[in-house]
Amino acid sequence: MNNNNYKIVQSTFFDYLGFKRLQDDNGAVVISVDVQEIHKDENGHIASGIHYTLLDVALGTAVSEKENGFTLTIDLHVQLFDLNQCEKLICRGYPVNINGNIGNGRGDIFDENGVLIASGMATFKVIQNNA
Repeated sequence: MNNNNYKIVQSTFFDYLGFKRLQDDNGAVVISVDVQEIHKDENGHIASGIHYTLLDVALGTAVSEKENGFTLTIDLHVQLFDLNQCEKLICRGYPVNINGNIGNGRGDIFDENGVLIASGMATFKVIQNNA
């Protein structure tokens, strides 16, 4: 494992969705989004894809930074618990296990009141950054 403090530069997709990276918290990568119309489906509910994307970004970033490399998502499992409307989603992602070029992460999404909205786990292929 590599213990460098490696930070991933966010993509334009990240900006388009309005995601914000917050100060890391106890080893977690923290990503938030203020819910807007762009995040809602035709019925006015937060689209589940936002939950999946938040977890994919946070978990992938956590594994990437731990290993000083880039990640490709192999598998992502998400459980949605509370689909009520909220104003903000806050995702905390953690690296769990890295073995060779395979890494795992886990994370949770909370609303602005600290209510657990979703949880997820993912497996990533890690491509080492040789720079």
